[in-house]
Amino acid sequence: MNIKKPRGTRDFPPSELAAREYIKSTLSQVFEAYNYQRIQTPTFEHAELFQLKSGEEIEEHMYVFEDKSSRKLCLRPEATASVCRMFSEELRSIRLPLKLYYYGPMFRYERPQKGRYREFWQIGMELIGPQSPESDAETILLAYDSLTKLGLTFTLEIGHMGIIRGLMSDLKIDENIQNKVIACIDKGDISQLEQLVDNPVIHDLIKLKGSVNVITQADNILNEYKTAKTAFNELKEVLEWLDNMGTEYCLNLGIARGLEYYTGTVFEIQIPKLGAQSQICGGGRYDNLIELFSGLKIPAVGFAFGFDRIMNAIKLQGIKIPEKRADLVAAPVNNAMRQHTLKIISPLRDTFIVDFDVMNRKLDKILKYAGDIQAKYVLIVGPEDLKDNQVTLRNMGDGKQEKIKITDLENRLTKLCR
Repeated sequence: MNIKKPRGTRDFPPSELAAREYIKSTLSQVFEAYNYQRIQTPTFEHAELFQLKSGEEIEEHMYVFEDKSSRKLCLRPEATASVCRMFSEELRSIRLPLKLYYYGPMFRYERPQKGRYREFWQIGMELIGPQSPESDAETILLAYDSLTKLGLTFTLEIGHMGIIRGLMSDLKIDENIQNKVIACIDKGDISQLEQLVDNPVIHDLIKLKGSVNVITQADNILNEYKTAKTAFNELKEVLEWLDNMGTEYCLNLGIARGLEYYTGTVFEIQIPKLGAQSQICGGGRYDNLIELFSGLKIPAVGFAFGFDRIMNAIKLQGIKIPEKRADLVAAPVNNAMRQHTLKIISPLRDTFIVDFDVMNRKLDKILKYAGDIQAKYVLIVGPEDLKDNQVTLRNMGDGKQEKIKITDLENRLTKLCR
């Protein structure tokens, strides 16, 4: 019976998973340096959680099912709504601000293609409580610093949903039409956009992309539109904080995040040459989502990295990930030495990666195995050495060997391996 993995999912062999774990650990260190704490939410939620405000595109691709009690559930397609639900249910009594981050699989029923899977991973953060330009700036800086720490080359683009929505409100465009306009801008569907709204101001605005010159042009375009101008002034305050930190970015007033809950500053990070999967990060401010679940009007801002796309970017840009190698392979010279060997190495496993031969192979085969897995050293345990309370340590790099007292073994390995 030949059963294969479901379409759109992947297996991760040890070497690939080790690389993913290393990148996850590196990103987690940056998040925690900003004092963000990791949380975990359920893999499946009530479907209505994501149907409230995530948008048509997300809802269309959700894995929805009924349990045995006829409850309508779904595999989570993203994490922000889950974090807001968790805050409303579990964390609302905790002093603000709340700095949270997460890592885990998400699920969307889409056509699998290169770089796009039905089960995919995200690592992201949510900053709950503040409504200030510095909180938006910190969110962007955290994403920026994370990718810089990995050594990636990337571009950062920043916009503001309040400008686009504010302009449409000033133009008296119905909110239902507004959501469709946002979806068209997000997909880059200009022909459909032109059918929805025939207003040159909107089309002129979303074409603005660049640096300082964009600010001047936007000021001129928005001069007569009070709501949009207020939002643009908010964005300029965020940019001041980023400029103060020397952050490189491109101002892009055509950014329109597809999720309907974004209300303010939004940003995206792209990796050149990744093609259709070039966007590896997206996020922004969402000040009304928590209110949907709790009735509490609490602002928030956050972002998520597409973890799989980060891994693709690392391969594309040739960034080397340290390999996790065994420090030591224990090699008893005969069957009588096997239990003695295990007793010697067991304390070492508190500090080192130690492999013990469980195949009952001869010494030459163990040495070959150690070479195949690129172990650093082999510990040879024989009866003559054991009489003198010592063992032989073989360097697998140059083949040199040395006799070491068992009592000195841990200290010697510490000098060699750490």
